[in-house]
Amino acid sequence: MSLVTEKFPDNFILGTATSAFQIEGAGETEWKGFIGTDGTLLDLAIDHYRRYEEDLDYILYLGNAYRFSMDWSKLQKGPFSPLDRDAIEHYEKIFKTLKENNKKVLLVFNHFANPLWFYRSGCWTNKNSPVWFFDYAKKALEAFSEYIDIINTFNEPNAYINLAYFFREFPPKKFNPVARRMALSSMAKAHSLLYDYIKEKYPNILVGISHAHIVVEVMNPKGVKQQLIKKSFDYILNEPVHEYFTKKGTKIDYVGFSYYGRILIDKFLLLPYEDRGRKRMDELGFPHDDMWQLYPEGLYKQIKFFHEKYKKPVLITENGTCTNDDEIRKSSLQDHLTFIKKACDEKIPVIGYFHWSTFDNYELYHGPSRRFGLTAVDFKSPKLERKIKESGHYYHKVVESNSIPKI
Repeated sequence: MSLVTEKFPDNFILGTATSAFQIEGAGETEWKGFIGTDGTLLDLAIDHYRRYEEDLDYILYLGNAYRFSMDWSKLQKGPFSPLDRDAIEHYEKIFKTLKENNKKVLLVFNHFANPLWFYRSGCWTNKNSPVWFFDYAKKALEAFSEYIDIINTFNEPNAYINLAYFFREFPPKKFNPVARRMALSSMAKAHSLLYDYIKEKYPNILVGISHAHIVVEVMNPKGVKQQLIKKSFDYILNEPVHEYFTKKGTKIDYVGFSYYGRILIDKFLLLPYEDRGRKRMDELGFPHDDMWQLYPEGLYKQIKFFHEKYKKPVLITENGTCTNDDEIRKSSLQDHLTFIKKACDEKIPVIGYFHWSTFDNYELYHGPSRRFGLTAVDFKSPKLERKIKESGHYYHKVVESNSIPKI
């Protein structure tokens, strides 16, 4: 008898994801005044903080769950300060709307943005940073715990430390391996403190991180230089960093990770956002979006790897396609979901999937020229008009049917 079924498991999570600074704007964070590589000032991003009621219609349409973060700088004005009443009321309206509509909530406590007061003190290199963060998180839990089902203490801490202190794309844009290690250690300590606290006080909330995982492979397995580059990438980006937070599986309830594609190593890195990388990939016939090679099978491989290593349920916290061609996005979404379904059919405990992103947003250090959204945002319009894309309507059908409809 075949174990393959048409539907995802019962209670499977299918949602979308955002981060506060990418849709609300810079606030009083280290991103204040930031200008992306496309020349766009971050400012209010897509003005979500003011337009959240309108945006909730899209969020509710696009899933049975929602993964998001709050702006710490709006909620807490200094170390150990009480939370701002107005900000609490604002976010509580979002939480309540989600719960009134029976949506699962995954809250990310730290998604690449920190208050200016925290950042100016040395950010995660300050020895006090774990207890400052812990204090904020405890107060936020006191306010919102009744609405929360799952927590990421940190979004992609491996990406954060590397982009801030290695590749110089995030503030403070410095190459500083010592600061990188200090920040990583502080974030891991903060995660550990918060994990233990939540397990004691709010045991029904699942806790983990979102680990950024990109598959790095070589074109020529016998190429010594290529293998060295791969080993270096894996050491800097993947498991050696992840293990700071997992503690051999004892500090996570699930393995959460984001996945966007594969980096192939030829004579140089095949990166579609570089002219030579895109040209070479087109010559080889490898499908890609505007940033990565599209390699849906890699998602299945990572699900298997993480489950076999940690013996924990798996949650895909982000996956999406950077393109202005919505047909590519729609087919890529179908392909990735098909490989998730394959893992489910093999009885691997996959909790769910969050698509990045609900909206076209301010895409990290690039700006709004990089489009991942299931909802289009017209950045040339004074009103930043929103409109569901065909890929968004397709995803709605996925959610409604709990299956993978044909395109």
